[in-house]
Amino acid sequence: MKKRLMIYVLLSLLLSPCEAQQKIRDVFLQMPDSLLPYLTENNRLDFLDFMDSNMKAEVTNELGGKSEMLSLSDSALAIQVSPAMKVVMRLMPVTETVDSCQQVVCMISTYGKDAPESQLAVYSVRWRPLLSEQYLSGLPRPPYEASFVEGSTSIRLKGVVALDPIAYEEQQKIEPWLKNIEWVQ
Repeated sequence: MKKRLMIYVLLSLLLSPCEAQQKIRDVFLQMPDSLLPYLTENNRLDFLDFMDSNMKAEVTNELGGKSEMLSLSDSALAIQVSPAMKVVMRLMPVTETVDSCQQVVCMISTYGKDAPESQLAVYSVRWRPLLSEQYLSGLPRPPYEASFVEGSTSIRLKGVVALDPIAYEEQQKIEPWLKNIEWVQ
């Protein structure tokens, strides 16, 4: 009986819900390579080591270019993957439990330099894709450029400027928009 109880306790500890507050570094290390194929697991480990050592966190990515981790905190990180791609991740609070946690990962991938365009994605801390619309109220159709609002759970969106002259004229007829989207907890 004691043996069964001990096995049950050990299994429950191993399979227990995540910590009350996950740290983005732990979630980032477990990110599947398929979500950011430019960077290997070793690249991600190097980023964290360099940041911990207060060094410039720059690595050679899978395409032979340079990628740099720009910032790292307990709940967020930013990476300049290439000159034309930036990824920002933030742990966001949720009221319902998702994969045994009260947090999810919101990832903004921004592509382009002259006319940047962003993609928003939401994942569980175990990197299971979730519906963005469930957590972001009033999410418009793309294209837009997105960024986190510092010190809040809002995301700022702004319309992108089309590079095609005809599309640009059409876009000028429509009022360019700028809005904050609130995170639904």
